[in-house]
Amino acid sequence: MHKVVISGTGLFTPPHAVGNAELVEAFNAFVRRRNEAHAAQIAAGTMEPLAESSAEFIEKASGIKQRFLMDKDGVLDPERMTPNLPERGNDELSLQAEMAVAAASQALEAAGRAAADIDMVIVACSNMQRPYPAMAIEVQQALG
Repeated sequence: MHKVVISGTGLFTPPHAVGNAELVEAFNAFVRRRNEAHAAQIAAGTMEPLAESSAEFIEKASGIKQRFLMDKDGVLDPERMTPNLPERGNDELSLQAEMAVAAASQALEAAGRAAADIDMVIVACSNMQRPYPAMAIEVQQALG
């Protein structure tokens, strides 16, 4: 049987913190604009209005007080409400893999190890930028 050891850890945190109050301000502006734009359909009963939110509701429902984002401006823009992340070609490192490489590099340094000392890379991610190649392969290749 092989001995498995975690000898170092690393962490990547996106640069922009956004609290619930700031997020709710943008979301509620989006809700008001959307409801105003569809006032006739809402009045006719063919469309449900969106409900505004509150920082307290988000914390109670999720336990989250703030989150860290790569692009704060796009998420807080009531006209967009999603990050502005440039597309990357399939021959470029995906954004998530770039984050993983930063954390892995910290882990290697903390462990006093080189990338060549790693036998296996395991990566878990809930939202993939693209399905192929597998992110672990991207990370392994980028680490060298």
